[in-house]
Amino acid sequence: MNTQFRTQPAGFGHLLAREEVADLLSRYPQVSDKEARQIVSFLRKGRHLDIGIVTADKRLKPNLDRFMADHSTHFRLGLRESAAVVGGIAALLLVLWLIWEVIKPVAG
Repeated sequence: MNTQFRTQPAGFGHLLAREEVADLLSRYPQVSDKEARQIVSFLRKGRHLDIGIVTADKRLKPNLDRFMADHSTHFRLGLRESAAVVGGIAALLLVLWLIWEVIKPVAG
C-alpha cells in the first residue's frame, strides 16, 4: 500500500516540513531573513506534533534557544490573542456556573 502522510494541515502549503525546519535550525544563525520568517511561521502555525518533535530534538536545542531569544517578539501574544484567551476562559466559567446552578438544586 502506498500511503502518504501529510506533515502539514490542509491549507498551510506555505509552511515547511519539520525536516526542512530542523535543517534551517541546525544552520542557524546562518539563515536568510526569509528562512527565519519560515521558521517563525512553522513554530507559530505548524502542527503541534511537528513542533514538538522539532523542539524536543536535543541536537537543535542550542540553536533553537538562540533563535527563540533572537525572535522573541514574534512569539508573544498580541492584544487580539490575549482578548480571545480571556474571553474563552470567561465563557468557560460562565458555562460551568450555569451547569452548577442547574445541578445544584437536584443534588441538594
